[in-house]
Amino acid sequence: MLLWEGFGMRGRKGLIVLGFFGLLLAGAVTLAFWAGGRDPLASLPPPEHGLTAARTALAAPDHRQVFQITLHGNTLGDISFTLSLPDPLPPEKLPVVMVLGGLVTGQDSIRHIKDAGDNALVGYDWPKPLRRRGPVLMLKGPAIYHSVMTVPGQAASALHWLMEQPWADGQRLSLLGFSLGALAVPALQDLAAQDGTPIGWTIIAYGGAPLGAVLAANPHLKPRWLRRALAPLLDLALHPLEPTLHLPRLSGKFLVLEGQDDRLVPAAARNRLRAAVPEPKTVITFEGTHMGVGPDKMALLQKIVAASKTWLMENGAVNLIPD
Repeated sequence: MLLWEGFGMRGRKGLIVLGFFGLLLAGAVTLAFWAGGRDPLASLPPPEHGLTAARTALAAPDHRQVFQITLHGNTLGDISFTLSLPDPLPPEKLPVVMVLGGLVTGQDSIRHIKDAGDNALVGYDWPKPLRRRGPVLMLKGPAIYHSVMTVPGQAASALHWLMEQPWADGQRLSLLGFSLGALAVPALQDLAAQDGTPIGWTIIAYGGAPLGAVLAANPHLKPRWLRRALAPLLDLALHPLEPTLHLPRLSGKFLVLEGQDDRLVPAAARNRLRAAVPEPKTVITFEGTHMGVGPDKMALLQKIVAASKTWLMENGAVNLIPD
C-alpha cells in the first residue's frame, strides 16, 4: 500500500493503464498466434443486416431535415448516426456521404459542413464508451477495447442500411475520415466492400500509421514514458484495425489531407499512411498543425471542408453544392 501511495495520483493512473494494457498484450499475443496469416477482417465483428431503426427528428437549418437514427444491433450493440437530407427530397436519388470525425457525436462531425446540396450527409456516432474521459476511461478498459473493435462493423452496418433506403443512390457512396476517423476508415471500407457495399470515394484527413506511432506522439497522454511504452502494445492489440493492412486491398478514388507541421501525427507516420493509400490518389498538404474545431482552428477547418467538397464534386461523387 505504501508503495502504491508513493506513486502519487498521476503515477497510479499510469500504472492502472499500463496494467490493463499488459493484460491486453497477453490477449493480443494469443490472438496473433491464433490468427497468424489470416485475413485481418476475420478478427473483426461482421456487419449486421435487417436491423430495426428508431428515428428522432432534430432541429435543422432551412431546406434540410435532420434525424438521429439508431439501429438496434445484436452483437454490435446500438448503432447511432445523424442523417441530414434535403427538404423536400428531390425526385433524383441522393449520393451518400458518411463522415467519421474525432471522438464526438455524428451531429458534431457534420455540423461544420454547410450547404450540403442534394446529397445525404451522415455523421457516425462513436460508441458512448469511447467518448469518456479521464480515469473512468482507464478503468473501463475491456469495454473500451470491445467498442473499438466494433467500430468498423457498426459503420458498415449503417452503410448497408443507408444503401437500402429508397432515396439513396447506390452507385455514389463516399467515406470521409477526419483525425481519429482517418484511422478507422481503411478497416471500415475493407469490411464494407466485403459485405457488398463498395465505396467509390474516400477522404483520409490528418491520419497516420502505425496506430502505436500516432499514440506515442500524442502530447495529451502523460507521462511521456507511458505513451512510448504503450505504443508497441497498442500495435499488437489493435492489429486487425491497422490502416496499412487494409489500404492496399481497397479500390476507388482517394484524397489524402495532411498538416505540414502536424504535432499529433509525426511525419514518418503521415508518410507511411500516405504511401499505403492506393492510386488514384490526390494529396493536399495544408500549412499549420493538426486540424480541430477550436476558435483558433476554424480557418483551417474551413479550408479542409472546402477542399473536400471541391474534390468530391470534381470526381462526380456528389451533386453540385452551392458556394
